[in-house]
Amino acid sequence: MSASPFATTINRIVLQRLAMPARIGVHDWETAAPQPITVDLEFDLPDERASLSDLLADTINYAEVVDRLRTLAMAQPHQLVEALARSMCDLLLQDFGLTRVRLTLMKLAPFPGAEVGIVMERCRASRLPAP
Repeated sequence: MSASPFATTINRIVLQRLAMPARIGVHDWETAAPQPITVDLEFDLPDERASLSDLLADTINYAEVVDRLRTLAMAQPHQLVEALARSMCDLLLQDFGLTRVRLTLMKLAPFPGAEVGIVMERCRASRLPAP
């Protein structure tokens, strides 16, 4: 295995149309039962080890990411798509050590024939060296 000859290499995992129930809503009819949402997710990998080794241990296990997002969506009620998306981004940045997350959350049935959602991108603040 050899390192990439390119000056900058970005490896990004993409998950699309991840459907799940969520405890989300403001109105009584929304809070009475879980609401359907979908999540699209992109996150940068810290390096290219997995593309060289072909080993799960060298990457972020996206099955675990999916499980954690589904657990969060049902365990912690949110009123707004903005708040649920932020909670999901925070979980991914903190618990998986990611540096960049782009998440699209769509609430599928807030109005007849319509979907409502948010696109949120978060980057981990880089640590500046001490003076």
